[in-house]
Amino acid sequence: MRDRRKLERHHVSSSLEVYDLDSGQLLGRVVDLHAEGLMLLSEKPIELNRAWALQVNLPMTLDGVSEFTLDAESRWNRESIGGQQFWTGLQFTYLPDESRQCIERMVSSR
Repeated sequence: MRDRRKLERHHVSSSLEVYDLDSGQLLGRVVDLHAEGLMLLSEKPIELNRAWALQVNLPMTLDGVSEFTLDAESRWNRESIGGQQFWTGLQFTYLPDESRQCIERMVSSR
C-alpha cells in the first residue's frame, strides 16, 4: 500500500506547546508539521472530528513572533506504544497569513 501523505512532514525538534484557545488548556506538543496540518503528542486523548481554535507557542522568538494561532480539525489519533501518550493528526481549517509564514520559516530552516 502506498503512503497517502502528499506533503512532506517536518519533524520539530523544539518544544512547540499547543493550547486550546477556548479552554486555555495545554493540549500537547507538536511532533511534526507541514503547510496543511500537524501531529500532536498529548498526555490525554484528543477528541476526534472536532474543530479546534489553537495557539502554538514557540520556545523562542521567530522574526518577532512568539506564538501563532490557527483553526484545525482532529482527524485521527493513536495510542503510543507504552499507552502513556497519544498522537493526533490535525488538519488546518484556517491558517492566518502570519501563522502560515511562521510555519514556512520553521520548515524551510531545516
